[in-house]
Amino acid sequence: MRHFQRRYLLCPQTPPEPAVRLIQAFALCCILLVPFSRAQGSQDADLAAARKAAVSQLESFVEWTATAKLYSERDKAWEAILRLDPSNEAAHKGLKHQRQRDGSWKVPEKPTQSKNLSKDLSECTRRRLEVAAGYRKDLMALCEAHSLAATARRALYEDLLAIEPDDEASRALLGEARRDDAWVLQETVAAKARRGELKALVKELVGAVAAPSAIEPREREKPLGVTWTACVATPKVRVFSSGAADEAKNVAIQCTAAVELFRKLTAAPKDVPDVVDIYLLTTPAARDAFLAAWPGWSAEERTRMKSWAGTGLPNEIHHARWDVDAPRRLDGAVRHMLGLLTLYNFGFDHQKCAWAWEGFGLYLTRELVGTHYTWYSTGPTSGDAESKELLGKLMMGDANWLNEAFQRSKRGKGTKIEALATRSIDKFGVDDVLTAYALAAYLLEGRADAVGPLYAAIGASGADKALSEVLQLSPTELDARLVRWMGERK
Repeated sequence: MRHFQRRYLLCPQTPPEPAVRLIQAFALCCILLVPFSRAQGSQDADLAAARKAAVSQLESFVEWTATAKLYSERDKAWEAILRLDPSNEAAHKGLKHQRQRDGSWKVPEKPTQSKNLSKDLSECTRRRLEVAAGYRKDLMALCEAHSLAATARRALYEDLLAIEPDDEASRALLGEARRDDAWVLQETVAAKARRGELKALVKELVGAVAAPSAIEPREREKPLGVTWTACVATPKVRVFSSGAADEAKNVAIQCTAAVELFRKLTAAPKDVPDVVDIYLLTTPAARDAFLAAWPGWSAEERTRMKSWAGTGLPNEIHHARWDVDAPRRLDGAVRHMLGLLTLYNFGFDHQKCAWAWEGFGLYLTRELVGTHYTWYSTGPTSGDAESKELLGKLMMGDANWLNEAFQRSKRGKGTKIEALATRSIDKFGVDDVLTAYALAAYLLEGRADAVGPLYAAIGASGADKALSEVLQLSPTELDARLVRWMGERK
């Protein structure tokens, strides 16, 4: 593929004098800050009013718990009050905090554990949910009135769980759902069903591909010095192989199914630009003959490519594979199809967005053929001895990639999203590959609705902006969410 870089010519202008420029900047700041200050003040006032109303309701709830002899529930309410009003004197005293000379409150090293003297909590739960519902309504109105971003909304909604941790509506606002007796991410619940759907979809698409028909080598294949022993075609793929017919047919079927899978998952508007030729060179002799005869490469390139496992053909959409065995040749051919579709439909490749190219490519290839042998990263061997050992496990295919990613992230070894989103493919290490794969799994399984818009946004806005734009999560929030999702995934 050829890649073109646009250059923009900016018309020079004479800059203003420094003093004038300073005055202009100061004036602009004043103009912008005044309405911002007013808006922030209004938002703060609305939040204070909402919290005051919730505290008042909680104080009434505390009085009721005393009459109901539910002292543990009373203390929980005091804690909720302090979250909303950290200086609330009655709550501090109710929890046996001691006021210090400087006015601060000291929490006892061993707080007294109050006990409920009644086992019936139904009325208590109803009343607490009522308080949470009132505060939730006020917060939602505040967020709408001030057009708060998703991150700011979630920060406010966290208060709701202090009032009632098991309030389903409040949990939903924070993107959570109940699974058995625990609260988990909505993505966790969605992913379990989605994984089954993906497997069924792959089976359906592979089964729908008609048996490839036998074809003859064309004039362009004849002078290459390769004996083509199996040549087959589907409406989307032609495979020319120096090996077994069964392998050629399987590659043709899987690559055809890859087109349909990609389009269904990403809402890609276009099919492959033309029938794609895949050349399978199953022996070193076939590889050497092909590389020596195919036009468009320099002598240096022909020599260097012998150490590779495959390559795209110069200035064409076609591809050649000479990996050491059939599973790796299949893996590489499928990844080429997925990459071609990404570039053709959304206009980005491994240089423009390394994590998506590598992560989605690895995940979808595994869904189709059960392996993830083909990487575009050129620097995965860097790192300490532990990283190198992990690299070996990943390359051999005997590791659970998501479990490895989870363990690495828990120990602070994984790559943070902010760094991953802007890292180039030539700088990718083993943890970058692993995190990219985990992020792709999270999206395809847990946020399927976001996959298509994300592909489009990467092509339009670039790798560094697309995730935040589409997911409405800050990089830090996405880091935490991804790690939590991997821990909850079953």
